Amino acid sequence: MFEKSTNQFLVNTVNLIHSKLDQLLDGAGLSVLLPVLEILIWILILLAFDFLLQKLSGFLLKLFLRNSKIKWTRQFYKHKVFRSLIHFFTISLLMAVNPLVFQQYAGIGKITEKFIGLLIISLIILFVFRLIDAIIEINDDDEEKTYSKIGFRTFAQLIKIFVVFFGLLTFIATLIDVKLSQIFTVLGALTAVVLLIFRDSILGFISGVQISTSKSIKIGDWISVSKYELEGIVKEINLTVTKVEKFDKTISTFPTYDLISTEVTNNSWMSETNTRRIKRAIVFNVNSFKFCDEKMLEKFGKIDLIQDYILQKRKDIEKANQKVKNPGNLINGKQLTNIGTFRIYAQNYLENRDDISKNDTLTVRQLAQTSIGMPLEIYCFANSSTFAVYEKIQADIFDHLITASREFGLEVSQPFIINREND
Repeated sequence: MFEKSTNQFLVNTVNLIHSKLDQLLDGAGLSVLLPVLEILIWILILLAFDFLLQKLSGFLLKLFLRNSKIKWTRQFYKHKVFRSLIHFFTISLLMAVNPLVFQQYAGIGKITEKFIGLLIISLIILFVFRLIDAIIEINDDDEEKTYSKIGFRTFAQLIKIFVVFFGLLTFIATLIDVKLSQIFTVLGALTAVVLLIFRDSILGFISGVQISTSKSIKIGDWISVSKYELEGIVKEINLTVTKVEKFDKTISTFPTYDLISTEVTNNSWMSETNTRRIKRAIVFNVNSFKFCDEKMLEKFGKIDLIQDYILQKRKDIEKANQKVKNPGNLINGKQLTNIGTFRIYAQNYLENRDDISKNDTLTVRQLAQTSIGMPLEIYCFANSSTFAVYEKIQADIFDHLITASREFGLEVSQPFIINREND
C-alpha cells in the first residue's frame, strides 16, 4: 500500500513539473528546451533530496550516539559508513524517476540506465572501503595488542584490493556494454601480468597470515631486522609495508614479506619478563696474570665477597701441597691466580646485586685469547628491561669490576689508545 501511494505521488509530481514547464516554455516559444530543463530540475531535486537526507540522518545519528555506549557505532559514524548507506535512498529515487522522466526522451534513457549502474558500483566500493576502515579502527582501538590484529589488517586490505579489482572490471563492463565473463576471458591470458602487479600484495597477505598464525610479531613489539640494520617498535603491519618507530623517533618502513623472509629478532620477551641480558667482556692484558703469593692471599682474604672462598682455598692448597718437594717455588703444586680469584669475585659480586636476576643464567667466563688479551665475559640478566635503567645497571657493574680489577693486580687492555705525542 505504501509503495503504491509513493509511486502515485512520483507520477503526479512528474506530471505536474512536466505540465508547468510545457506551459511556460510553449508560451515563450522555447518548447525545444523542455527536455533539458526538465532533466536539470530533476537532477537538482535529487541532489537536494540527498543533501537534506544526509543532514537529517547526521543530526539524528548525533543524538543517538551522544548517549550510546556502543563503540562500533562511533567508528561507523566517523568513517561515514551511515552516510554511504543514505546515498542508496537517493539512488532508489533516481531509479523510480528514471522511467517517468529520462526514458521519455530518445537516447537519454539508455544513458541514465548506464549512469545509474556506474553510480551503484561506485557507491558499493565506497561503502565497502568505509566499512573496512571502520572495522580496522575498531580492531586497533582494542588496548590488548594481539597477533590476530596483524592477520585481520592484512586480510581487510586484501579485501579492499579485490573489491577495487572486481569493481573496476564491473565498471568497465557496464561502461562499454560488455559481459563480465568476456573481460575475465581476456584477463585469463594476462594472469602472469596480474600476478606481477599484485606480487607485493600477495606476499604481504601471506606474510600477515603466517605472522598471525605463528604469533611471532605483533604491534608494539620491539624488533631488530638485520637486513636493514633496523631496530625499533612495530607501529603498523599492513598488506605491503611494515612501519617501525626507531629509538630516535623516526619511522622506517620495509616490505611486510621481509618479516618472514629475513632474520627478524623479537626483543619483546625481555619486556614481558622484565629482564634483559648483559653480555659484555673485559679484556685483560695476559702479562698481568700471576700466581697469588702469601701477601696477595692475605690481602684478598680481607675482601668480604671472597673471604670464605680464600679461606677454603688456602686450606685446600695447603693440604694438596703437603707432598710438594719444593714448596718455595709457586709454580710447584696447587696455587691460586689473580685472574682466577678475580673471576670468583666478579661472580659473587653479581650474585649479591639485587638488580641482577637470580632465575636466569649468571656466569663469568673466559673467552679465547686474542692478540689484544684475554676477554673475561660477564653474562647475566638485569632485573629491568627499561632502556635507561638497564644501561645504568650495566654501567655500574663494569665501572665497579674494571676499577676493582686493579686491586687484584690486573691490567685492562687498551688497544685502541693511540699515542699522538709525536704527531
